[in-house]
Amino acid sequence: MSYQITLNTWSGANKVEAADKLSKVFRFDNEKATTIVDHLCQGQPWRFERRIPDHQADLASTHLRDLGFSVNLQPVDGEIEPLPNSVVMSEVPEQTDSPTQEDSSSNRFKFQGDGRSLLNISLVNLIKTVFTLGIYRFWAKTIVRQYIWSQTLFVGDRFSYHGTGKELIRGAVLFGGILILLGLINAYVFFTIGAVEGEMVSNLVSFIILALLPALLVRAWRYRLSRTAWRNIRFSFRGKGMEAFFVYLIGVFLTVVTLGFYWPYFKMKTEKFWRENSWFGDVQFRFSGAGKDFFKKYLFAVILTPLTLGFYLFWFAAELKKYLWSHTHVGGATFHFPITGKDYMKLKVTNFFLILFTFGIGFPWAVVRNQNFVTDNLTLAGNIELDRIIQEMKDSGAFGEEALDAIDVPIDFG
Repeated sequence: MSYQITLNTWSGANKVEAADKLSKVFRFDNEKATTIVDHLCQGQPWRFERRIPDHQADLASTHLRDLGFSVNLQPVDGEIEPLPNSVVMSEVPEQTDSPTQEDSSSNRFKFQGDGRSLLNISLVNLIKTVFTLGIYRFWAKTIVRQYIWSQTLFVGDRFSYHGTGKELIRGAVLFGGILILLGLINAYVFFTIGAVEGEMVSNLVSFIILALLPALLVRAWRYRLSRTAWRNIRFSFRGKGMEAFFVYLIGVFLTVVTLGFYWPYFKMKTEKFWRENSWFGDVQFRFSGAGKDFFKKYLFAVILTPLTLGFYLFWFAAELKKYLWSHTHVGGATFHFPITGKDYMKLKVTNFFLILFTFGIGFPWAVVRNQNFVTDNLTLAGNIELDRIIQEMKDSGAFGEEALDAIDVPIDFG
């Protein structure tokens, strides 16, 4: 079954953006797309004369409706009847690929945020957090993420963050309640049974929290990805807490007993877990890195880091990030992150002194510089039809993220 797409009206907020997206969907120039949008605003419908397969028509119509277009899909078996009062447009030249397939050469990231805007957001957040005795910090964290996500673009389209302060505070209250309960049990044992037993319970509680860290990381990352979207399609994480527990338990044990030589293998196994359990819509990320491939670089780092008073760590970190991204795949495409140790050192050292000499005021500019560094260097090359990706929602609560935040454990991967 094939369909014909008709646009009846447009009621969006940004005509320039709507025309730009329309030109990408139907593969014609921006001038033609602008003319179509103008006519739609005047009540003149427009029809795409070429028939489209059902799976492409559904994806295109969903994308267009999100942009503010009123879309009508009409199944076509015989001749196409002319559309009354329509805008006559020449047909787009025949293509072998879909009208919504992305050109791999354009699969680049971009960051449009600036330090001043982020500073203003941070100052307002600080004032509100102080006046609410810290309660507003959950909403402050959400607002900062919404800004950074919205200023990050991929092939011209912005990411979006859909988490809320209410979700974060709910997770914090739940974890806080668990900690209070464990603290009361510890106090009860200490004062009613004895100090020795109380210390044993305290150590046991610490061990339980440490053992739960992998599961908390899973829940936190699942929440973060489930609230991140691009083109209204959300990311998701499908790893299990128990699987993460054994990956880290075995990895830490072998790294210790081998005096650190197992670390490259441990690192690649953890990256495989995090990356291959991450999804964008119905498309799974893949990771092809192996510990044996990175073992020599790790040995060089062990030898050269003390000899260079630690400066070689910048080169090692750059090589590691470059390797991890170059072995990360999605669909038929592969990421590339061709950075150098010199560039990475320049970024980190400059950010350090920027924050130090401004007494922390320069932190927003450091964040922006980090974002620009990543988006300027990260690309996705290969065959991937982004508009064929469909939503598969996997939701999650914010318990894990706030639990890690309470014990000051970062959760940024990749």
